[in-house]
Amino acid sequence: MKHKACEKCVDSLGWTNVGGNSFIALVKMYLGFVGGSTALFADGIHSFGDVAGSITMLLGLKVAKNSHSNRFPYGFGKFEYIAASVIYVLLFLIGIYIFINAIHIILLKHPINPDMVTIIGALISLAANELMYRQSICAGNQLNSPSMIANAHEKRADVWSSLAVLIGIIGSKMGFHFLDPLMALVVSFFIFNICITMTYQSIKGLMDSALPKKDRETILQEIDKYSTEVELKNLRTREIGQKVSIEIEAKVKANMILENLDMIKFKLREEIMKKIEREGEVRFFFSL
Repeated sequence: MKHKACEKCVDSLGWTNVGGNSFIALVKMYLGFVGGSTALFADGIHSFGDVAGSITMLLGLKVAKNSHSNRFPYGFGKFEYIAASVIYVLLFLIGIYIFINAIHIILLKHPINPDMVTIIGALISLAANELMYRQSICAGNQLNSPSMIANAHEKRADVWSSLAVLIGIIGSKMGFHFLDPLMALVVSFFIFNICITMTYQSIKGLMDSALPKKDRETILQEIDKYSTEVELKNLRTREIGQKVSIEIEAKVKANMILENLDMIKFKLREEIMKKIEREGEVRFFFSL
């Protein structure tokens, strides 16, 4: 955690998302049904998918916090990537349903003329999702949590989809009746785009992707401070959910006093974790 003041915000995030998405989903589905808006009703179903996503995120975070064991020496941080993948699979399936339903209405040329009350539903959804996105992305970045960031991107997709729904409703009220199902179609494309992009990020995490280039350069700079005592042979880094694993393989130079080795390891570990602002471990492999 980069800022202590963010702890309460992070702790409340999961249930805030569950409660907020449940409320939004019920409002949109009800107003979409009674108001005759296909796009708003579809967006309500989308929001129920977000409820499932938020619950999955909470489960992922709980499992990821478990300490390491003999069977899992690096801990359970990667479970967050699995949780994020589950979120996007659920969201993708919802997108397929919305896509097929919108195509069906457009091809059958059903006249859609939503009631004015549906505009209220779209506005509530837009405002609430933007607020939840801002909280989620901030918390996700603070913790470097893949599942939190995944959940945040869902909220941003919801913002754009709510805007599309609003345009569709207003367009239909102006006589362009095809706009409401067309905007439901646009919603599905927003969903597909975010699912493909973020699933790729989750797969990278599961495949032991290295830390960002900036962090690797920071680590190398810290090691270089002790170039007179040790010679770097190899540096391996990897993401493990919120945490990181750093392995430094180096050769001890002949003129080095061995008693200083523990001090170098302590200082390097302390400075590296301070500079990259992540939780995790630094392992050293020294040879003569």
